[in-house]
Amino acid sequence: MMKDLAYNTLVPQDDRYPDVMRDLFGHFDTPNIHYIGNIDLLGIPSVGFCGSRNASEKGLDVAFDCASQFAASNVCVVSGYAKGVDTQAHRGAIENSGYTVIVLPEGIKNFRIKKELSEHWNWERILVLSYFQPDAVWRADRAMDRNRMIVGISDATIVIEARESGGTFHAGMTALNQKKLLIVAKYFDTNISNVGNERLIELGGVPLQRNKNTGLSEIRWIVSSISKDNPN
Repeated sequence: MMKDLAYNTLVPQDDRYPDVMRDLFGHFDTPNIHYIGNIDLLGIPSVGFCGSRNASEKGLDVAFDCASQFAASNVCVVSGYAKGVDTQAHRGAIENSGYTVIVLPEGIKNFRIKKELSEHWNWERILVLSYFQPDAVWRADRAMDRNRMIVGISDATIVIEARESGGTFHAGMTALNQKKLLIVAKYFDTNISNVGNERLIELGGVPLQRNKNTGLSEIRWIVSSISKDNPN
């Protein structure tokens, strides 16, 4: 087993503590944030990725494609480190020398670098966060709860593949409720694994489509939009 990595703790009184956490939890219940890596990544434009652990190959391709393009534009990729869409998003950023923030659904002491991400791992470009107790174990409710932090610290959220209920759909609704820009992958072959996407689009999500000429996802307008919100 990999040796435990040393972590730091960001308290609510710290100037670097994200204001959105006070909005999410309340000023009296704001948790400490335990982290490893480059805390300055919280200050750059970012997009949160949410999607199924068991996404289709098409969904995984879309996640990797979008994250790779964001990396080229110096937009940070934020996701939850689960298998499937999350890992593909982190991988797209890491393998293309981009920035990524990992929001854990468990305590920071349980963090391990995944083998499929280890080759290009660079702590200057990566930040791992957890607001749970350092020894907290993974639980389904914690996985659901951490999605609001992914949405909260991101300037926009992309839903790659959502069922009609569950964590990914809930994350999309959280973005809408927080008045955050929500982008939703558009599928023309609707099935049980992406039926939630259509519902989120109906509720206000902006469809994400591929460029017919390049075959790549159209993300330039997203980069432009969130860069205007982050002039620095």
